[in-house]
Amino acid sequence: MRLLSEQYGQKLTQKICQADNADAPISVRVNTMKCTPAEAQAELEAAGLTVQPHEAFPEILLCSGGDAAALPAFIEGRVTVQDAASALAAAVADPKPGSTVLDCCAAPGGKSFAMAEKMQGKGSVTSCDIYEHKLKRIRDGAARLGLPNIRTELQDASVCREEWKDSADVVLCDVPCSGLGIIRKKPEIRFKNPDEIQTLPEIQARILANCAQYVKKGGTLVYSTCTILQRENEDVVRAFLTENPEFEAVSWTHPVCGERADGMVTLLPPVHNTDGFFIAKMYRK
Repeated sequence: MRLLSEQYGQKLTQKICQADNADAPISVRVNTMKCTPAEAQAELEAAGLTVQPHEAFPEILLCSGGDAAALPAFIEGRVTVQDAASALAAAVADPKPGSTVLDCCAAPGGKSFAMAEKMQGKGSVTSCDIYEHKLKRIRDGAARLGLPNIRTELQDASVCREEWKDSADVVLCDVPCSGLGIIRKKPEIRFKNPDEIQTLPEIQARILANCAQYVKKGGTLVYSTCTILQRENEDVVRAFLTENPEFEAVSWTHPVCGERADGMVTLLPPVHNTDGFFIAKMYRK
C-alpha cells in the first residue's frame, strides 16, 4: 500500500486496492484460427456461463458462473484462459506470418499462443523457460490450440545464447517481477518479502539487456511485467534505452489504452478493466 500510494496517490491507490479485493471474472481469449468471438460467446453461454466481451478487446470474453477451462470450448482449443493485459502484450509485439519470434520468459505460454495465432501458424515462435515442467505445459497448450509453429527451449533468459544473436524479428521479455498487478488473482503476493522485491530491477535489467541481443536490426523488442511499480517498469526501460542507443521507443495505439506516444503503458484494474500490467515497445534501428 505504501509503495502504491507513493506512486499513484491515495485516491487512485484506494481504487486499485478495492479492485484487488474484488472477485475477478475468468478472462478467456478466443482462438480466431478456430472460431469467431461471437461463436465462442454463444458456445460458452449455451454451457451456462455469463459472458461479457471486453469493451475494448473483442477477442477477450469475461466469464462468470462456471469454470470455462472445464468446457469443450477450452479443451478443444477454441478459447484459452488469458487476461486482456497479457493478450495486449502479444498484440503490441505484432508479429507477422512467417516471422521469427523469441518469447524469452514464456511460461505458462499465453503470449506465445497469442503471437503464434496472430502469425496464423506460420513462421516460428520459440518459447523459453528455466523449468522443463513449465515447457511441457506450453507444448500441451500449443497442441490443444492447434499451433504447429511453437517450439520450446530450456533456457535462462539472463544467459546469452550466441547462436540466437541478431536472429529474431520479435523478442518478448515478460520478466520476473513483484506481481503487484495481479493480487486480485494471487492474493498471496501481498506477503512477498520486501527485500526480494528490492532486488528485482537489477535482474530485470540484466534479462532485458541480454535478450535485446537477439533482436535483428529493424526488429521489435517488447518488455512486459505484471507489476505496476515504476522502478520495475519505466525506470528499467529508460535506463536500457539510455545505455543502448541502437534501440528507441516505438509509439503504438490500442483501444484498451489509446495512443502511447512513448511506447509504454501501465494498465490498472480499475482504469482499463485488465490485470495490472506494464508494456513497453522498442525498435532496433
